[in-house]
Amino acid sequence: MADLVAAGAPELPSGWFYRVKSDGLGFLEVEIRQHRKRFGSRLLASAYVREDEPNGRRAVGAACRAALRTIHAEGEHARRLRQASLLLGDHDPRGGR
Repeated sequence: MADLVAAGAPELPSGWFYRVKSDGLGFLEVEIRQHRKRFGSRLLASAYVREDEPNGRRAVGAACRAALRTIHAEGEHARRLRQASLLLGDHDPRGGR
């Protein structure tokens, strides 16, 4: 991971890792994955970057940052949904909730 961090990728929490692979169509896919306890790993987020970027290292670092922003945005969305779900139910002005 040190090579990616040197290219501008953020450090990941313990148990998470980056996977960079080619899709064979001229793009690199940067994945953020989480180790599973039993089998393999779980995909958390991904981002793409063109393989022919003028500064490939910087582009891959930017894709890592974009994938991490996706995870943070999804977490924020889930938090808002949990807050909104607290309002589920009847709201009768004559009493009750």
